[in-house]
Amino acid sequence: MEKDKDDYLTKFKRVQKIDEFGFDQELISKIGNQIVEIMKKEGITYEDAYACLQYSYNRIKFESNYLKLYED
Repeated sequence: MEKDKDDYLTKFKRVQKIDEFGFDQELISKIGNQIVEIMKKEGITYEDAYACLQYSYNRIKFESNYLKLYED
């Protein structure tokens, strides 16, 4: 079970430099901070937070055909 858990939690690199990829830094920071505040409010552990992000990533990937995507 622990190996499965570790495998599940390794899909994201722990440190990434998002500013190098041309993302809207203000938008990314705003939404990221909102997510962190929700996690703090819920009082979850680091591993639980990481699992929530992984779940969210998987759900976004699954629902990608339904998300509004646009180009600048």
